Amino acid sequence: MTVTQWSTRRARVPTYGRAVIHRRRLHDALSAVAAPDPDAPGTVAMLSAPVGSGKTMLLADWVTETAATQDVPTIAWLTVQESDNERGTLAPVLTALRATDDPDVLSALSKFPADAATEDPSVVAEALSAVDKPIVMVLDDVHLLRDPDTLEALGSFLRWAPPALRTVLAGRFEPPLALHRMRLDGRVRDFPPQELAFTEDEATQLFAGHQLALDDSDLHTVWERTQGWAVGLRLAAIVLGRATDPAAILADFGGDHRVVADYLVGEVLDHLEPSERAFVVESSIPDSFTVELAEELTGNSNAGAILDALERENFPLERISGRPGWYRYRPLLREYLQAEVSRLGRKAVTDLENVAARWFARSGADVRALEHAQHAGDDRALRSLIAGLGLGSVLRGHGDRVIDVLDHAPPSVRAGRSARLVRAAAELARGNDAAAASVLGTDDAGTSTGTSNTQLLEHTLRLQLALRTGGLESALTRLRDDAAGRSGNPELDSFTLLTAGSAELRLGQLDDATRELEAAAATARSADLPALRVQAHASLAAVAACRCALTAADRQAATAIELGVAGVVGSDTDVRLAVLIRDWVRYVRMDPPAPASVDHHPAPADHAEPAIASIAAFVEGLVDRTDAATPRQHAGALLDLLESATRHPVPPGIVALLAPAVQRALLDEGQDARVGQLSLLLDRMLGRTGETALVTATVALRRGRLDLASTELAPVLDGTLRCVAPLTSIHAWLLAATIADRRDDDIHARSGLAEALALAEPERITRPFFDGGARIRSLLDRHTGRFGVQDEFAEHVRLAIPVTAPDRSPPLTARERELLTELPSWRTAEQIAADLFVSVNTVKTHLRGIYRKLGVRTRQEAIAEARKQGLL
Repeated sequence: MTVTQWSTRRARVPTYGRAVIHRRRLHDALSAVAAPDPDAPGTVAMLSAPVGSGKTMLLADWVTETAATQDVPTIAWLTVQESDNERGTLAPVLTALRATDDPDVLSALSKFPADAATEDPSVVAEALSAVDKPIVMVLDDVHLLRDPDTLEALGSFLRWAPPALRTVLAGRFEPPLALHRMRLDGRVRDFPPQELAFTEDEATQLFAGHQLALDDSDLHTVWERTQGWAVGLRLAAIVLGRATDPAAILADFGGDHRVVADYLVGEVLDHLEPSERAFVVESSIPDSFTVELAEELTGNSNAGAILDALERENFPLERISGRPGWYRYRPLLREYLQAEVSRLGRKAVTDLENVAARWFARSGADVRALEHAQHAGDDRALRSLIAGLGLGSVLRGHGDRVIDVLDHAPPSVRAGRSARLVRAAAELARGNDAAAASVLGTDDAGTSTGTSNTQLLEHTLRLQLALRTGGLESALTRLRDDAAGRSGNPELDSFTLLTAGSAELRLGQLDDATRELEAAAATARSADLPALRVQAHASLAAVAACRCALTAADRQAATAIELGVAGVVGSDTDVRLAVLIRDWVRYVRMDPPAPASVDHHPAPADHAEPAIASIAAFVEGLVDRTDAATPRQHAGALLDLLESATRHPVPPGIVALLAPAVQRALLDEGQDARVGQLSLLLDRMLGRTGETALVTATVALRRGRLDLASTELAPVLDGTLRCVAPLTSIHAWLLAATIADRRDDDIHARSGLAEALALAEPERITRPFFDGGARIRSLLDRHTGRFGVQDEFAEHVRLAIPVTAPDRSPPLTARERELLTELPSWRTAEQIAADLFVSVNTVKTHLRGIYRKLGVRTRQEAIAEARKQGLL
């Protein structure tokens, strides 16, 4: 059956003179509800959304499309009007159904007189059961129904509706039809405002209908501002279509634009009672609010009931997802409301903004309090809030917003000492050292003025700046004189303790650093400063790593990561630093890599502190060298990164930890000359320590000078020469075992290996044994079961070294590697000597060195072994 002629104008499907956007996703959803099912009771589709959401156009387009299908149902349409509340309880239903002119429908209703609109709903429903064809009834603007009898009759009719009837209701809000039982039975399909809003793809179609093609960025801007509100998008299209400069219009398009404002006033605000309108205007001061805040702003103790009523009527107001109890007005409406606020007068606006500022300050929303205080234009209140809340806002990751507040504050506010210190903290937080130094000015201890807390903050900021630019020791001394951490202000104490602990870590004062950082973590927790907690735990992980306390380092890094992945603002680079420490622990223990759970955080190379950025890049390169799927970081690049880090304050323990890995990489690649560069760097950073002796001894062993190697190691092994990093002692004992094995001194080889195992076993440190290669594996093979309580760990490290692992102690020299490449040519020693401009005896000496290091006796065996090890 086709759509018949309509008996009255409001019983006709509306038509439009402009192109209609075909919204396929919604058409399909409506068709699913309207699909006939003779075994199922009648169903209802409920479309409720604010004015201008495109409900009527959507339904008209869907009905027109449905009418063009092969098995078209009988379609009844009625646009409800106010008079339907006065004509009798079932007037809307009977009017719509009779207007179809369908003979079967009219026959079923014929026993009801034309003016008998008060019939029992169940009787009418029973009569329609005789119609053996699907019926779709659309009632538009159903929100206009208010008469209790009419609503009760319509609700009853829908509950008793025959299987053939599918009803679509549309309105600005759902009238009280008591459909809850039908919802429980699955007979109601709700289409809320969020679903009816235009998607960006649908918005693109709408603009195309106006011969407008916006790029993705501009389209997203308009969509965000309108939230997919159909009339907002169409008004934007009209305005842009008339504009000579669309880009300028796009930047300024909002609720205060004349075309949009006229619509909002005529269709949204003029329908409110004067008290409701005043409530909406005054509560729009903040971009989001609670019932309590709305009460304080409006002075209306009935705010909750007003908001409930507005929400029921689908006023452009929404609850904020994920923030229970919070509301906000839709962007275009709020922009218009802000224009109305400005017409209240300067004093009224100041009072409202101050109310909001005080409420947010009491609620712990520091940065929002500052923003409202700045909007209020009350200089005294703003100065007070900056002094009390500014640092906390920065420490919670809102430094950019604090700077924006200060940029818009009057000069008299910006010039205050508290404001300058807060700005310096914000500049440091975003890595702008030059701006922070300029704000802080000259460091003159004799001219410090202000409260003790203000002075403490200034000295803390100067120490934080020194972490990046130098002068660390004097700045730390100044801060210690201020009794850091005992100000009574948890935010200031957390910041001070963290900065002092970070400085002590850089200076290698690990006991002091541990004490300060643990106190900082605890204080930050009580002060609800998650970003500082992340940084404190990441720094504690670094302290533990310096001590080779791998379990503690892993635990502290895990805590920092867990806090960071929860979305803590301002913690990104510290989380990545913690990830690198965790990865380094796994690298040293040779554990499987941890799952990549924080890839969305920036790389630590972006860290504000240059030393941390360089160390982070170094560790990433070091760990990458062990991943077969990752290109090997060049050994020289690793050394360059380590040198770059040491141009700034860097923990001596970190340098000591990483030095053996650099040396191993350099020797593996035959860069013997640069090992001396590493030795000089260690001398400069650490002085005469076990780390420098280990470098010298390793080079001596590589050159076959076993006595020199033993002499260099002796003070390390007997404890007279201190090792900065405990890891160095493990390397030293393994090197001593290698030297003894080279001398066929099995007793000292085993004892050296046993000492290394005893040092490594508590923290399961495995990497140094792996680096020892086949020779260490051979020693472990020969002495299996002879290490007492370390037997289990000895087996663990033995199995970690592949049977085919090359003997990496010592590797070939650069000259030996050069000669090795000549061996497959089978030219004589004399010919090779001539090409290399050396004597024949020199060639023979190098050949013997190659044979010995590869563990072979002949040239053919040397070629085969070199190929096996990947040297050829």
